[in-house]
Amino acid sequence: MHSSSNDTFDVAIVGFGPVGASLAALLGQQGRRVAVFDKSEQIYPLPRAFALDHEAMRTFQQIGIAGALAAHMTPYRPTLYQGCDGEPIQHFDMGPSPYPLAWAPSYTFNQPALEAALRAAVAVLPSVQVCLGHEVTDVQAEDTQDGGGATLTVRAPQGEIFQVRARYVVACDGGTSPTRKQLGLRLKSLDFDEPWIVVDMHVDEAHLEQLPATNIQYCDPSRPCTYVVGPGTHRRWEFLLMPHEAEQREMPHDAIWKLLAPWLAPTQARIWRAATYRFHAVVLEQWRKGPVLLAGDSAHQMPPFLAQGMCQGLRDALNLAWKLDTVLEGRAPDSLLDSYGAERGPQVEAVTATVKRLGQIICERDPVKAAQRDRDLRAQQGNQVKVQLRQSLLPGIRHGLIDSGEAPEGMPFPQPLVHLAGAGSAEDVQMMNDLVRPGFLLVLRDAPTISACREWQGALSALRAQVVCLGTTACPPDVLALTEVDDLLARWFERHCCGAALVRPDHVVYGTAGDASTVLALLARACAQSGMVSQ
Repeated sequence: MHSSSNDTFDVAIVGFGPVGASLAALLGQQGRRVAVFDKSEQIYPLPRAFALDHEAMRTFQQIGIAGALAAHMTPYRPTLYQGCDGEPIQHFDMGPSPYPLAWAPSYTFNQPALEAALRAAVAVLPSVQVCLGHEVTDVQAEDTQDGGGATLTVRAPQGEIFQVRARYVVACDGGTSPTRKQLGLRLKSLDFDEPWIVVDMHVDEAHLEQLPATNIQYCDPSRPCTYVVGPGTHRRWEFLLMPHEAEQREMPHDAIWKLLAPWLAPTQARIWRAATYRFHAVVLEQWRKGPVLLAGDSAHQMPPFLAQGMCQGLRDALNLAWKLDTVLEGRAPDSLLDSYGAERGPQVEAVTATVKRLGQIICERDPVKAAQRDRDLRAQQGNQVKVQLRQSLLPGIRHGLIDSGEAPEGMPFPQPLVHLAGAGSAEDVQMMNDLVRPGFLLVLRDAPTISACREWQGALSALRAQVVCLGTTACPPDVLALTEVDDLLARWFERHCCGAALVRPDHVVYGTAGDASTVLALLARACAQSGMVSQ
């Protein structure tokens, strides 16, 4: 890209980490003209984010990199919370398969490998232009009333300054976000601030079996600590810092080895990365300013106790990608983008509230209060620690572009294993999203009539929705008939007492209908609320 470039891009993305790269891939797959700028020329080579969930994996499935990630991740182990006496006080796991989104609910992974896979996926998209070593120094909105565009000032690697225009700008430029600061957007404190050190280790293979086989939260008031099993030889420890340690920017290696002494000796592992952090809980008060929107760490930060930091940023990208694409195509007004912050802000705050609750359990430093905490948690479970599903802790969307805000609306729609109706061999089984096209889905428990499909046609056209039905080949033309392997969706429809679900392009349930007779009203509400019109 050169200073003589006068093109207007559909979207300019500031930051090429996992969130920016995912957004670029999702938009590029739709043919949107995207420019990506990152001041770094290389992928950061050390681990930072450490876990991702099944919603993130479904996003990577859509981008096309799930297979490339397989060698660099492992299913998340069960997590035991140990109380003052070293005995369990809580137990979290993912439950048995079939998993609701086809992927295991949680994984640990290697972030540099993930970023390499994302960049490779973006590199083959002809409409996306990536500019590494380019720093965005200024963003100026040209018209803040109707999304009229913005001008970015960019410094190239050799110091050359040039400008680029874009209809929309998405800042994914990290927790210190220069774009957020320049725009004067404020972060709201959610009242959590604790100093920790995160230590990533490569452990000698001969010593791995001597370490805990599962993840452990050591809720010890003398030194709260987290231990997590990563892929291969990667293990992570996190230690709460004491008051006299809290202001250290770096901890000497001999002090780190003293912390690790209950598990490891220096001859048994090597330190891959050690970094001190203040675990913050903050969220944007305002998620967009005219044509400029924020995503990822620039929009929110939370403690790692539910491993949701990067996952929340990926939800931002998936939520925003389809809305930007729809607005840029002219099928919905610019105001559709207002639903992005209206949805994500409260959802992030709800997730953070859960994370804070877990953090307060872990971080209790008063021995008397910690002992009472242990008694209370065990008593709440009938004095027998019970397995809780990690994924059940995550709230859905309760505001914005959903029908009523009552579950299952606002929750991720299941992804069963299916095959085309009439094709029953094991080789034909796929995850559902690999057989449907990206966009709105109207999923029906039973095959619709031809007359019903004709009645729905106008609204389906406005939404660009594909119709899917289960378990039959007797479907009208243009209806995709699927047979599921494990009755995951059949049970979902039964549990929620409905016969149809309208699913947004980000796999979130917009709304449900009891049967075919109320589908048209559901579709009409979605069109009216989103402002979508037929082209």
